[in-house]
Amino acid sequence: MGIERILVLSVKAGAGHLRAAQALTQAIRDRYPNVEIVNADTLEYTNAAFRKGYTEGYEAIVRNLPSVWERIYETLEAKPVDSNTKKLSTLLSRLNAKDLLKFVEGFRPDIIACTHFLPAEVLSAQRRKGKLRAPIYTILTDYDIHSMWIQDGVTGYFVASSEMAHALRAKGIGTASVEVTGIPILPEFAKEYPPRAEMRRTLGLNADRHTVLVAAGGFGMMSADEAVKLLADCLPNAQFIAVAGKNEDLEKRLKKLARACKGRLKAFGFVDNMHELMAASDLAVSKSGGLTTSECLAMGLPLLVFNPIPGQEERNAIYLLEHGAGLWARTAAQMIFKVKTLFDDPKRLAEMQQAARRAARPQAAFTIADRLMGAAV
Repeated sequence: MGIERILVLSVKAGAGHLRAAQALTQAIRDRYPNVEIVNADTLEYTNAAFRKGYTEGYEAIVRNLPSVWERIYETLEAKPVDSNTKKLSTLLSRLNAKDLLKFVEGFRPDIIACTHFLPAEVLSAQRRKGKLRAPIYTILTDYDIHSMWIQDGVTGYFVASSEMAHALRAKGIGTASVEVTGIPILPEFAKEYPPRAEMRRTLGLNADRHTVLVAAGGFGMMSADEAVKLLADCLPNAQFIAVAGKNEDLEKRLKKLARACKGRLKAFGFVDNMHELMAASDLAVSKSGGLTTSECLAMGLPLLVFNPIPGQEERNAIYLLEHGAGLWARTAAQMIFKVKTLFDDPKRLAEMQQAARRAARPQAAFTIADRLMGAAV
């Protein structure tokens, strides 16, 4: 019997896990239209208290107490895969996600793909006990390994790089498979676009100005609008695209700033054409989430990482630096200096753009879809 039903499970704790699940779901639907596929948020099948604590707790810690999150991240990473701490975490997750088991039993998937470790943590025990026949595959969404992603009972892992595959095997994953595929991103980021100057004209920007994309949220103690204002004041010959995401207050502040910048700033709230904004830009200034990093690489867009979240985002920043596709600024002064220096050196900027494309794996979603289906690529 062939594969008829695929379940893609994620978690709404940081937008990247959901974007990876969306990308994989779309790739499977595009390439295998006869397969029934469901994309679900694991937290919807947990109790309200657990759900609230999982999302709001994480967001509050990384936003307000990044040093605390760093200690948690490093402490858990140092624990052996079979440590008592990890066993307790796994037990708590399973006790609070009993409805997920019922949902999976009702859907009867032939394959389960997880873009967050929580669903694998909950379901892997059922597979070890023979109560779940569907193989479980985990898709890591950052450029480094953390022990929480490793679960006994998982069938296989998809990772972003060969170094990650080596590290995963070194941590001990038994008979599970490991494949280097990249992180799944939407097909829009894998397409070819017109030259940057032409994309700028399309967006109503000056075709001849250096263009910086500043992507949403806060940068530690500095908000995105403050970062844009500093850059605009210090780089009078550049223009800016700023995206606030779903932060309505930030969107209002950015649009007010855009009026003061007199044509040098385009401000947006939530967008569904980030690929076009990236195609028009010379450089992005953002945090280094796994999906943002992968999207920038696919678009040949160097990323200046400003105040990344300790742990996974710092590891992603290191990956960019090692591949010559990114810069890292810890302070506003460093950010301004590095952008100015890069724009004063067109050859280096072009080399970084080429390095980004070399490190990219824009077809990752389709590669994983094919592997899951057992198809030859």
